[in-house]
Amino acid sequence: MYELNYDLDYVNSKNNTINSNWLRQIGKAFYSFSDFKTGVDFLAEDKRETKSGKDSLLVTSLKYSEIAPSIEMIGTSGFDGRVSYSFREESFPLKGSMIKQSNAVAQNFRLNYKGLKEFSTSLSVTFRNKKYTEDFRRQGFSDNETVLLLSQSRLNLWSGSVQGDIYYQAATEQSAKFEKVFLRVPKGTGNYIYLSDLNNNGIPEENEFQITSYEGDFILVTIPTDKLFPVMDLKANTRLRIDFSRMITDNSFFANVIKPIATETSWRVEENSKEPDTKKIYLLNLSHFLNDSTTIRGTQLFQHDINLFQNNNELSFRLRYIQRKSLNQFSGGIERGYFRERGLRIRFKMIEEINNQTEFINQTDDLISPPTSNRARTVTRNDLTSDFSYRPVRDIEVGFKIATGRSQDDFPKSPTIVDQNSITLRVNLSFENIGRFRIEAERTEVTSSSSNFNIPYEITRGNAIGKNYFWRVFFDYRLSGFIQTSLSYDARLQGSSRVIQTMRAEARAYF
Repeated sequence: MYELNYDLDYVNSKNNTINSNWLRQIGKAFYSFSDFKTGVDFLAEDKRETKSGKDSLLVTSLKYSEIAPSIEMIGTSGFDGRVSYSFREESFPLKGSMIKQSNAVAQNFRLNYKGLKEFSTSLSVTFRNKKYTEDFRRQGFSDNETVLLLSQSRLNLWSGSVQGDIYYQAATEQSAKFEKVFLRVPKGTGNYIYLSDLNNNGIPEENEFQITSYEGDFILVTIPTDKLFPVMDLKANTRLRIDFSRMITDNSFFANVIKPIATETSWRVEENSKEPDTKKIYLLNLSHFLNDSTTIRGTQLFQHDINLFQNNNELSFRLRYIQRKSLNQFSGGIERGYFRERGLRIRFKMIEEINNQTEFINQTDDLISPPTSNRARTVTRNDLTSDFSYRPVRDIEVGFKIATGRSQDDFPKSPTIVDQNSITLRVNLSFENIGRFRIEAERTEVTSSSSNFNIPYEITRGNAIGKNYFWRVFFDYRLSGFIQTSLSYDARLQGSSRVIQTMRAEARAYF
């Protein structure tokens, strides 16, 4: 059996400022025999954009072509595989003219196994060699070789009582240290505010910006610096879930003790490193991860949950442990973080109409940052929350939540201690298949005995010292199958500031 497909797309457009000619070609041909399939893929694009009345190409122009022959093995004893070889040529504008930029040669090897319903896996290895022309080498581009390894596996045993996933990706590439840059945005859409030029040097620096929840007019972005390093980039994660209620079927005393237990464990590692001995990164030698001298950026996250009676609506428990380590090299210095959370959550039904969820969380949040940053902290936080839900009928819910907590930052010479308590009332009305209405009122009080007025955002979580009041209303309603309307209202009074109100209304029509 054979097949041939070829698509051609040409677009010519003109307006008062830009003329554009855009040609795209996509071709595919293959021939199947026995358990094999051979084929070739072709991809090409030529996009040329100029300003009206001028011949110089704009930087949005491009041109490339790629051809990739391949051979594939189909479904033999649960295995299938593919080998392909591709050649790609790219051109980009340089001084207004389309100039050849690079040639790239890639080899890809892929193998999959799906012979068992309990286990499946896939492995893909790609070798890519890209060489730039002399014109672009003078612009700062350099030849590079890339090796990409990707593996995914899935485990499903005993009718789903044991489920697991393993993901592994490693690649060699060019990377750079990152620089933090604050960009101005419309007020209320950002995450930071600019305090002032605190050191009178005329240069906005990181410690002169403060994170905020509502009035921000700056956002933080990270951009790569000019200097590139050959690095290893690795991403790996694994997840294992065990549900003993599905695994154990007898009714012995031991079985009845174990059945209510279900656990889920996940572990994720991300590492971008200049380590010269790459096998230490490939083989997950963690003693060489998060290293001050070789790591560009890295994260290690571990999470373990233990659930008791998780499918029981009358009473259930969850124990959770989270630990995260991170390291980032910025142009201004190294930022190293450690976060740990331990928590207990209890859900129970008091009577048929009233449910409660109570949760206790203990957190440790440490960050070591450069002197130019104001983000350094050593925070310990304890929170207790209890949420009551009353549902007299299916379409009406009334909620009442109380919370209390204490945070302590031991980074300053004189530790900062902040106490917080809050009460929240809410009412939810549902209109079946038509809309919903939600109204919520919250009072949060934050107290501190510290004389430090620059308390980190991670401690107050955007609240002002003193009493904070919030009102929220949300309503959406479907007038017909083609018209949807929504209305939202937010108001807040934080500390001694004035009341700030925001209202938004929207109507959407679908045709």
